[in-house]
Amino acid sequence: MASIQKRGNSYRISVSNGYTSGGKKIVETATWTPEPGMKSKEIEKALNEFVVDFERDVKSGKNIKGARMTLKELSKSYLDDVKPPVLARTTYADYKKRLELRLIPALGHIEIGNIRQKDINDYKKMLHETYISSSTKKPLSEASITKDCLIVSAMLSYAVSQGLLEMNILIYSGKVTGRRKPRKEVKPKYFTVEQLIRFIDALETPIDVVHEEHTTTIRGKTYAVKPYTQTFRVKLKWKLYFYIAMFAGDRRGENISLTWNDLNMDTREIRLSTSTDYVDGTMELKDTKTHNERENTLPSYVIEIAKAWKSEQMQESMKLGDKWKGYHGKDYDKNFIFTQRDGTQMHICSPAGEYKRIIRLYNQYIADSPEKKIPENVPPHGLRHSVAAILIANNVDARTVAGILGHADPTTTLNIYSYFFKNKGKEAAGIMEETLLSARLVVTK
Repeated sequence: MASIQKRGNSYRISVSNGYTSGGKKIVETATWTPEPGMKSKEIEKALNEFVVDFERDVKSGKNIKGARMTLKELSKSYLDDVKPPVLARTTYADYKKRLELRLIPALGHIEIGNIRQKDINDYKKMLHETYISSSTKKPLSEASITKDCLIVSAMLSYAVSQGLLEMNILIYSGKVTGRRKPRKEVKPKYFTVEQLIRFIDALETPIDVVHEEHTTTIRGKTYAVKPYTQTFRVKLKWKLYFYIAMFAGDRRGENISLTWNDLNMDTREIRLSTSTDYVDGTMELKDTKTHNERENTLPSYVIEIAKAWKSEQMQESMKLGDKWKGYHGKDYDKNFIFTQRDGTQMHICSPAGEYKRIIRLYNQYIADSPEKKIPENVPPHGLRHSVAAILIANNVDARTVAGILGHADPTTTLNIYSYFFKNKGKEAAGIMEETLLSARLVVTK
């Protein structure tokens, strides 16, 4: 028979569960707290139901101690068991960060047997109303909040698999019955053909940057600097980076992972077989996102830029000698195409800063009207979306686009780019070159 003790607003329930081998009585306990606003009769009824259920669980041998484990305690076991290679390193690092940063501080104290949909709803409400990301200084996106909640559900499912819980209550709670709402169409951020031509123009056009009169301090001494003009030219390295991003439609991690061995200057083919992730402050080389190798063809003009950049990079490596951290001599083609000055791999975040600078200077000094500016809200990944948009607009089928972009399944392409798809047909070869480079030549004549 269960015993009940009232402690403030809560009730402590104790149930005898036999004796140990040493003759010590085993007592299982649980705490029940009524919902705010419940009337006395409602409390009495709910308490009795809880006591009956608890006593039944104890007598049937259910893992009561497992259900009393806190979410914080569960997270330690969960993270230990899903370490790479069970989860990808990036996924694992993301889960661990979310747990440490938000989930454990907010929900870590709750016993896993007592977690309810209301706790998750309260958590989401808190994030919506008060939480600001420390990195972006903006509220969390709905997608990021949803991912947090899915991690909690994944942990409870793990607890079920370990015999700590009878069921994952979050899977069965809060479901919407009836007809599902249609999926909201997502429009990727991308450049139109005209805007992409302007971006190419920004890569190719020297820009006279005017510096106003100002003062500068060097070694504690202040100097007056008169107004002057400085010509800004996009470096070969960055030209090549953004051209490959446009014409190969690859991801940033794939782009900075390219070596000279991956680029065949004769056939103009570029092989995309590896990618780089930024995990826990370090860059790690791995397979592509889909674990598949693919080859795309680059325009002749881009190959000429590649040759010029390789020559410049080789000269730099010879000047640095032993300070060059890459390869020399016959092994030179093992070097990354996109490097820092000392030959180490380019940082994954570096292209974004240069990309913004190029667009900013073009808009400030070249564009002579607002409608001729390059949109500044399109991220570098938008170049990849722009590739898809142009190919689809030219009736290239989903399977071909999927192959170019490195999607494992054309369904992925259709889901992401449903906004663009109209017709199928026509081969993709030469479309990007004809649409962009030829168009620019016409514009600039």
